[in-house]
Amino acid sequence: MTASRVTVVVDSRYGSTLALARAVAAGAESEGAEVRLCRVDIEEAEFSVDTERTDFIAAQAEYRALPRATAEDLAWARGIVWGSPTRYGLMSTPLRAFIDEIAPLWRQGALIGKVGAAFTSTGGMHSGNEMTLLSLLMPFLQHGMVLAGVPHSVPELVRTEKGGSPYGATTVTGFDGTRGVDANELAIAHALGARVARLSGWLQPEPASVELAAYSQ
Repeated sequence: MTASRVTVVVDSRYGSTLALARAVAAGAESEGAEVRLCRVDIEEAEFSVDTERTDFIAAQAEYRALPRATAEDLAWARGIVWGSPTRYGLMSTPLRAFIDEIAPLWRQGALIGKVGAAFTSTGGMHSGNEMTLLSLLMPFLQHGMVLAGVPHSVPELVRTEKGGSPYGATTVTGFDGTRGVDANELAIAHALGARVARLSGWLQPEPASVELAAYSQ
């Protein structure tokens, strides 16, 4: 196993998804990985977000201090973990825009053989968190990447009473966001980051041009 490089890309509003991102990053670092924690573009908050809340203002100050993610951050990494709040069972618009932006990496086949994983936050227990995780994982498959989830050997995944899934890290914060991220959810996110670091240190990326394949006879 070689020391890995992991890029964590996050979109966050009240700070819950950012807390998961930081736990994922810490988990990767615990396995000796070099980590880049980045954000996507800052856009006007959705209508459902109360921009006057003190927790929103504090979280956005922390979020804005992160570097903006680029395609180079993904090309540099051997493992990529991205996440956003749930929006009707889908990823957020800013993260989706970033995924569209990195289409040149798909044409180059630059991410083939790397490891991908996901995380999300929802207001309610049955508000689409696992659907959102699946929507976040699908682009990794299109890039020819290897998916990492959370095995049930992680004790916190077995005993969690809120978030956490074999498909990735999640948190359930309540529809007013006041339930926060609990210790089990943070531990699951930490375990996910550590697993991505380990797997991406074992696997060998295999970049190959998608464009060249498309036009070969």
